[in-house]
Amino acid sequence: MDLMKTSQKNSNPVIIMFWSMPSCSMLKAYKAKSDKLKQAIKEDKRVEVVTHGNKILKLKKIGIEAGKFFGLESIKGNMKKMLLNINDIKVITLL
Repeated sequence: MDLMKTSQKNSNPVIIMFWSMPSCSMLKAYKAKSDKLKQAIKEDKRVEVVTHGNKILKLKKIGIEAGKFFGLESIKGNMKKMLLNINDIKVITLL
């Protein structure tokens, strides 16, 4: 009886840890988007971003600040800096 209780207690943390880890496909998608944004920075290219909400952002420049990506968007002649959430991006196109 004591062996069953011990084995049950040990198996629960493993299952919880497994459920909380992101899937490999999520990590690959994040890395691919991150690499595409880094390429835009390196090549100093303009970027078109489509979000999961189908919002289209046309960004003049991409940058990294404090480990987070941001884009510069021209609105009525003024440059606006906006933080990019990689998890919210559906498609990235270099222009």
